[in-house]
Amino acid sequence: MLKIERFARIEEELKKKGSLEIPSLSQMLGCSEETVRRDLRELESVGKLNRIRGGAYLSDKYDKTYASPLRKTLYQQEKSQMSQKAMEFIHDRDVLFLDSSTTCLTLAELLLNSKLSLTIVTNSMMICSLCTEPNSHINLICLGGSLRARTLSFVGYHTTDILSTYYADCAFISSPKATLSEGLSDNYLNEARVRESMLKHARRRFLIMDHTKFDESANIRFNGLELVDTIITDAPLSAEWAAFCQSQNINVVT
Repeated sequence: MLKIERFARIEEELKKKGSLEIPSLSQMLGCSEETVRRDLRELESVGKLNRIRGGAYLSDKYDKTYASPLRKTLYQQEKSQMSQKAMEFIHDRDVLFLDSSTTCLTLAELLLNSKLSLTIVTNSMMICSLCTEPNSHINLICLGGSLRARTLSFVGYHTTDILSTYYADCAFISSPKATLSEGLSDNYLNEARVRESMLKHARRRFLIMDHTKFDESANIRFNGLELVDTIITDAPLSAEWAAFCQSQNINVVT
C-alpha cells in the first residue's frame, strides 16, 4: 500500500473511532509497526492527529481527555501493580466508590476475581459492564446520568445527586493531573464534580495515579487533595511531594 493510501486510511479510521492503536493499524495497513509510527509522526506534523504512547487520537475541540480505548492501553503494568496494592486496603463487605478511570477499571477486574463480597458504586460504564455476571459477589450500583462518550462515563447533576445519597468505606479516584500549587485537576467539569463528591462521601480516600500525572495541571481545578488519605503510585514522589504528604498526614504507597 502506498504512503498516501495509508495516510487516507488512517484518517478515515480516526474519524470513525476517535483513536487507534499501533498494533491494530499495522494489521489493518499490512505494514510494520515502525512504518505506522513513522506515518503517525508525519500526520501529526501537519496537524492531522495527536500521537500518544501506543497510538494516536483526534482531539475534541473542548476536551483534552484521551478516549477510553486508548487510555486502556497506557501503562497497563503500572495500573496492575497499583491496583494489586490497593487490594490490600479493601475488606469484605466494603462499599467502594470507583471513578471512571482505566486504573479503577483494572482494580475492578481484580475485585471481580477476588472472593470478597463488595458493593461497588461507580459512574463508569466499563466497570458496570464487567460486573454483570449472575450470582456475582459484587453488588453493583450504577450511578447513571448523562453518558460522556469519550470516557464511557456517566456525569451531570443526576450522577452527583445519586452519589450524594451514599457513604462509602473507600473511594478510589485517579485524577488526570495533580500539582502541589493547584491540587487535583481534570479536563471536564462534570467529571471533576463526580470525583470530588466521591472523596467527600467516603471514610477512607485513595488517590491512585501513575507518575506521569504528577506536577502537571489540567484545566478544571477541584477540591480534593486535602481530602486524600493515601496516595498509591508507581514511582517514588519528589522531595517536595514527600514533604507535603508528611505535613498533611497523607500515607504514600509506592
